[in-house]
Amino acid sequence: MYRIAAIVLSLCLTSALAQEWKEPNVEGAREHPLLKFYPQSSVREYTDTAFDSVELFTGYDRKQGEPVTTTVEGRVIKYSSTHKPGTSSLEILRNYQNALAKAGFTTLVAGKGAQFPNVPVNPDDTMGTFRLDRNGTPALYVSVQGHADPDTPGSSVTLVEVKAMEQKLEANAEGWFDEISKSGRVAVYGINFDTGKSTIRADSRKPLEEVRKLALDHPELKLAIVGHTDNAGNPAANRKLSEERAAAVKAWLVQNGVPAAQLSAAGFGDTKPVADNKSEDGRARNGRVELVRR
Repeated sequence: MYRIAAIVLSLCLTSALAQEWKEPNVEGAREHPLLKFYPQSSVREYTDTAFDSVELFTGYDRKQGEPVTTTVEGRVIKYSSTHKPGTSSLEILRNYQNALAKAGFTTLVAGKGAQFPNVPVNPDDTMGTFRLDRNGTPALYVSVQGHADPDTPGSSVTLVEVKAMEQKLEANAEGWFDEISKSGRVAVYGINFDTGKSTIRADSRKPLEEVRKLALDHPELKLAIVGHTDNAGNPAANRKLSEERAAAVKAWLVQNGVPAAQLSAAGFGDTKPVADNKSEDGRARNGRVELVRR
């Protein structure tokens, strides 16, 4: 599928612009199999990260006057390009939008900055986010921003191949401590609750014992137990449920010997997803307990 779509997208960009490709000027910059570099442009910045999360602008709430964003995880490719003088930001956006549409992408949002009050972008710049689904599940996102400047127009493109992280961290006290020492937080999976309740299920014993061991082995470590949910149900109810679940985990730890002063509990409901809620795997990853260093 990648190969066919790449051919389509390449032909769309090339025929639409009737220009020859100009070699990028940054060492190591490579085209994605699906998305070709913009013709007659020079790539000045390029990164390709095997796994990361990015927050993408995916819509605009006209009633609230606020942007809608989605946090997406997977392989993240970013590149910034300089275009030939006289190329407008709208021309950049429309060429990407048309080519991506022909390759099967859905336009989530697209337009000039002036169309999106309260979004931190110049009025004459353009923004667009596009998504390719496979089997009804988001597989690829492309975010484009065109920078308006008659002399040195530019663009920034972010491409995300949606995927789950390969598990490399040991799901035990030692592995969690290493991760908290580096990043200040770690997600703990396997602490399960009855549906819609804060009752901890019996199959949660092993990860709870590891959290207990982490706290007792490192009494200097002050931990916030933070609950999160997927987006099923009412946001207010989700926040309350996440708070109650975090409190339940804290109570279990205190009952099993961890000093209460070492722990706190909080819940954020569905406000901080780490994956797309449209898939079962994404919902499972969003409904998590995190340990955060205070």
